[in-house]
Amino acid sequence: MGVGLRAVPPAAGALSLGRLAGSSFPDSGNRGCPWGRSEATSIIPNRSLSSGDVKWLWPLDRESLGFHVVHNRGARMGFFLMTLNSTSPLKTEDVERALSHLQRKNPAMRVDIRLRDDVWWFCEQVGRKVDFKMLGEGASSLEECRRMSERGFPDGDTWKFRMIPRGKEAPCVMPEVKGDFPYQYDVLMTSHHALGDGLSVSMIVKRMVELLNDVILGRHVDDEATTRFLPREELWEIESRITKKLQEDPERHDFVQGTMPDSSPLLLRAFPRPSADRVTTGYLTRTVDLEATQNFERLCKAQGVTINGAFTSVINIALARLVQKSGISQESYRIASNHLVSVIRYLKQTPRDIMGGYPLYLSHISDITSDRVTDHFWEYAKEVNRELREGLTSELPLEQKLARLMTQPDQVEQWARKPPPVVHDFGITNIARFPMPERREDDQVLVTDATSVAMVHGFTHMLLFLVHTFRDRCNYSLSYATDYFTDETAILLADEVMSVYREVSGVKEI
Repeated sequence: MGVGLRAVPPAAGALSLGRLAGSSFPDSGNRGCPWGRSEATSIIPNRSLSSGDVKWLWPLDRESLGFHVVHNRGARMGFFLMTLNSTSPLKTEDVERALSHLQRKNPAMRVDIRLRDDVWWFCEQVGRKVDFKMLGEGASSLEECRRMSERGFPDGDTWKFRMIPRGKEAPCVMPEVKGDFPYQYDVLMTSHHALGDGLSVSMIVKRMVELLNDVILGRHVDDEATTRFLPREELWEIESRITKKLQEDPERHDFVQGTMPDSSPLLLRAFPRPSADRVTTGYLTRTVDLEATQNFERLCKAQGVTINGAFTSVINIALARLVQKSGISQESYRIASNHLVSVIRYLKQTPRDIMGGYPLYLSHISDITSDRVTDHFWEYAKEVNRELREGLTSELPLEQKLARLMTQPDQVEQWARKPPPVVHDFGITNIARFPMPERREDDQVLVTDATSVAMVHGFTHMLLFLVHTFRDRCNYSLSYATDYFTDETAILLADEVMSVYREVSGVKEI
C-alpha cells in the first residue's frame, strides 16, 4: 500500500519568539506564540469567517501551526485503518448519527483553524458536521487514503471518516466470527495532528464503535463529554524552564547535542537511495502469531525489559543483520532511532483527557558489536531499555527538541519546502494495546482488524515503525519513503524483523 504525502519536522520555537518568513510576533510569555500571516499563508486557504458564524477559541501555538502548514501541503498525515464486521448491512444514517454523538461529546472534533486579523486561530464553527462518506464496494482504501492525504484539511473538515463495504464474501482475519458478523467494511480515519495524537485519536476510534452499537440498538446516548480541548499552558512553562536551563548550562547543552545523530544512516550505506519518479510513502504490515507474541511478552517481563525497549532491540538487530548480509562487515554497527514520546508523561497539572498534538521524540544511538548481532539478545535489550528509560525520566526528549530550536530559526515554510537531512535509521511509535470496546452479547458491529499508517516522505523519518498489540497479537507496520527505499528492501526488513522477533521469543521458524 503506497499513499502519497509529504511531511516535515516540527516547526520552531515557542520560546525563541521571533520571525516566521518575515513576520514578527509579540512576546506571549509562557504561551506558545500565536502566529500570523506569513509566507505560510500562501499554501493555506484563507477561510476567515465573521464572528457570527464562529466561536473563536485561541491563537495557534508554534506546534499547531507547524502541523497546519504541512498538512495543507498534503503532508505528515496519519491514518487508522480498521476492518469492521457487522450482523447486518450498515445504514449510512446510523453511522452519521454515531459520528454526530461522537462530535458532540468530544469538543476537539468541532474545531477548525481559520485566519482572524492576520493570526491563525482555533475556532468552532456552528453546525459543522463530521466529514463522512460511505463509498462504493469497489472503492480502493489505498486510493481514498491518497486522496485525503493530498487534499489535507483546506475546507474546515479536520476529522475525516470513510467506510467501504466489502461484502459477505470478503476474507476475514477472524474467520470464527464471520458467521455472526458476515458483513464487512474497511474504515479509514484521519484527523488534524494539532487536535490529537495517536493514542488519544485511537480512543476516539474506540468510542465511535461503541456509539455505533448504541445507535443501531436504539440505546440512549448521554450528553457527557468524554474529552476536552483546552490550551496546555503548563507545556509552555516547561519549555521555558528547560530552555533557560540549557542556556545557563553549556555543558548540559553540549551533552544533549551529543545524544542526537548528525550523519547519514547506516542503512543507506547498504541500500543506496533509489531513483523515484514520484516521491511517496510505501506501506506494509506484519502480524506476529499468538504463540510468539505471548512468549515475547513473557520474556520481557522476566528480563525486566519493556516491550518497547525489546522491540527496538529487535529492529536494531534486524537492521545490523541486513547490513551484514549486504556485504558490510565491521566490528560494530551504529543504529540511530527516533522514538515518539507522549508529552503527557511530563505534564503534572494538565488533565489526561485534554486533546491536542505536540510532536516529541527521543533520539537514541546504539552501537551493536558484531557478537550481539547473532547472540546475547536479552543482555543487549536490557542495555537499550536502560538507556531509553534514563532518557525519558531525565526530560531528554524535551531537551533535545529545545536544543534544536535554539539553533534553528522559526521557518515553518522553509522547512516544509526543504526538510533537514534524514539522520535516523528509523522512527518508532508504540501505542501498546490498541483500545477495543468491551465485547457485549448484543453487539451489532465488531472490530476484527486494525493498523495504522504514517506518511513519512519529505519528513525527518525515511522509515517509521508503528507498533501495537491487537487481540493479543503484535502488529507492526512499516511506512517508508520511496525515495529512500524500494518495496523490495522494505519487505526484506519487515521479514528480518519478524525472523529476529520469533527467534528471541524461542519460536521455531515457520
